[in-house]
Amino acid sequence: MEKELKDLSSTLLSIYENNLIFLKENFEDIFNRVNTLSEDINSGKIKEKYTLEYRDGYFDILNHETNSWFYNENSYEDADNRARLSNFTKDGSLDLLRKGLDGKSLIGNESFKDVLPILDYINKKVDFDNIEFQKVYKFVFLDVGLGFHIHEIFKKLDPFTTLIMEPELEIFRLSLFTIDYRTFQVGEKKLFLSIEDDILQRTNIIREFYEYHNYMNYNIKYNQLIDNHKYLLEELIEFFGNNTAGSFPYSLTIENLHKTIGFIKNKDRFLNSDKIIKNKILKDKHVLLIAAGPSVDNYIDWLIEHQDKFIIICVDVILKKLEKYNVVPDIVVTIDPSHLCADYLTTKNPGFLKNSTIVLLSQQDKSVLDVIKDKHYYFAQSILYIKELGFLGSTSNVGSYALLLAAHLGTNKLYTLGNDAAFNQETGSRYATDNALTTMDKTENKNSKELVSAYDTIEMEGNLRKVVKTNRVLAHFKYSFETTLNELKDTYSDLEVFNLSDGVKIEGFKPMKFEEIDKNINSFKSKENNIVELLDSISQIVEKANFEDDIKILNTIISRLRKHKKLKLKNRNEFLEKKLDIMIWILEKSKEMSSGLFGNIFLLYTELSDIYINFIINLKQKDIHTKENLNKINTVWTDGVISVFKDLKKAVK
Repeated sequence: MEKELKDLSSTLLSIYENNLIFLKENFEDIFNRVNTLSEDINSGKIKEKYTLEYRDGYFDILNHETNSWFYNENSYEDADNRARLSNFTKDGSLDLLRKGLDGKSLIGNESFKDVLPILDYINKKVDFDNIEFQKVYKFVFLDVGLGFHIHEIFKKLDPFTTLIMEPELEIFRLSLFTIDYRTFQVGEKKLFLSIEDDILQRTNIIREFYEYHNYMNYNIKYNQLIDNHKYLLEELIEFFGNNTAGSFPYSLTIENLHKTIGFIKNKDRFLNSDKIIKNKILKDKHVLLIAAGPSVDNYIDWLIEHQDKFIIICVDVILKKLEKYNVVPDIVVTIDPSHLCADYLTTKNPGFLKNSTIVLLSQQDKSVLDVIKDKHYYFAQSILYIKELGFLGSTSNVGSYALLLAAHLGTNKLYTLGNDAAFNQETGSRYATDNALTTMDKTENKNSKELVSAYDTIEMEGNLRKVVKTNRVLAHFKYSFETTLNELKDTYSDLEVFNLSDGVKIEGFKPMKFEEIDKNINSFKSKENNIVELLDSISQIVEKANFEDDIKILNTIISRLRKHKKLKLKNRNEFLEKKLDIMIWILEKSKEMSSGLFGNIFLLYTELSDIYINFIINLKQKDIHTKENLNKINTVWTDGVISVFKDLKKAVK
């Protein structure tokens, strides 16, 4: 028995050492954290919370704080049971293909019209009541424990890409003794790890997992080990719900290209990123960013009195309130391609914005341009269409885009107000009063505890108070600000952001109470510069873009695709090989064009269409891969690609 235990200890140590080498080579940050934890435990700097124990023929984890066992049952049997329940069906998975109310047919919308024939064909051929896959391509393990279940499920299903998420570094460290993490990254297999990360870090890892071979994002299998960590599953569901290929369809990119060229033909002014970086027009100025949250109500009298001390950047939704109190913004930011923005920008006094500027993305609805046609407005590219203009970046909402813009304009001292990411704690109002939107959120939960809703009231750390009530929808604004600031910090290391709002705490934003800024306001110099002249200095009118050579290449691509459509394919492998060949050829031809955008739009289309094609190609269903079916799939896919390139021709003519 003593020899067996000695041999077992030797085996565990060998596994641990191999895992450390693997982590050092592939996940250096995690390796460093594990190493530091081990050193701190060995030196007595910290006390172990968990230890690996061998009891009754199996391994378990002892929690020394609660004197309780992690498994409290045979961990090997638990792993076997979980593996037994795992299969190649849709059980225990996120089904990412949008379906109708009957759950038995795929649905789409006009924004990806060229993919709809593929959906129609799948609906005719696939038995949605009996979905079973040939292979599992993506698997997420939520919680590690000692990893035995991960090993057994992985051995059975053999997923191509694996994401492992564990909230506690100390438990992950114990699993390094019990399972070999090298097996998850053998050959072409790929492993992603999120270990004791905060929500921003977890989101970034999930995004990397999502983007890796994103054409396989039709079904994501998962296994949750601990019920107390359901928030991990909620975050996973939330991410995939907000980031499907259909969320940002290729057709909107083509439409925005068409709009951008129209604005160029209209001789509208565009911001130039090189001039912006060179001139830094807001450097060493006090800049106030006003969003639409309820905290604006607390500052309105103060804003009236001290508006001359700041360059004021505001979001479109708050403009009506500012006009009511005659607080004149220097820059109004609007980004959404919606007719609603026209209402946000409509002022009672036609001359209210006569000395102000408006920055908008080159994707705006025509009605917006009708409202601001006699104002000083400037476009930023919604995506990199015209190289000479550059690209400022993109964010998920207008508030975080205003932050992005302020940083690019050279702001090094930015004050923010109305970025609550929470409702009014007394009334439940999501927005400041008198603005263009009114939404009330519940301040307490009344629904069943068994249901999870994006509008459930949750508590988060506050900016100016200990705890603030909000919900998951509003919390997205917090994460958007944090993500944007995190992406800016390396480029703009001198940027300081102060948060005056009585909402949630935003990491990287320094809390500042009213008394603190009010005490210093008299030392702020009054603004002197003409904001119109400043924005004129960093913008330009673009000469007509010439796409004649690009159109010739588009014609060549369309001609080649017509030949591809006529192929007579014999089997599944030939279908995949020929399809890959034409895709590589198209991407090579797109490199000859004036902008990488053309190739990127093709990739956006293929990302969306290939999710559906790979879904049907990976089914075990009998007779689904006949020559007739494969040639039909090839036809509808090729027709879609031809239609995309025809639309591109129309957009640039």
